[in-house]
Amino acid sequence: MGNRRIDPYSRDLDSVCPSSPGWPQFMRVFPILDWHYTEVWSFLRGFNLSYCRLYDEGYTSLGEQDNTIKNPYLKKDNNEYMPAYEL
Repeated sequence: MGNRRIDPYSRDLDSVCPSSPGWPQFMRVFPILDWHYTEVWSFLRGFNLSYCRLYDEGYTSLGEQDNTIKNPYLKKDNNEYMPAYEL
């Protein structure tokens, strides 16, 4: 899964752990749990992997439509936004 330790509800996760109570039993694996932001982008861009185009429009975290906003630290003087990997 793509969780990182700084994500909500991820601080106490182990890199491999069983599913949460109330879910079917399976093992969850979090391969990038302790990666830094720059490591994620270096990997994606270094291997030319696809990612959601919203990251190129100034978003650094995606959630629900009503709580997902562009990152103000990526805003340029002309009201445009730099891509997330520039953060």
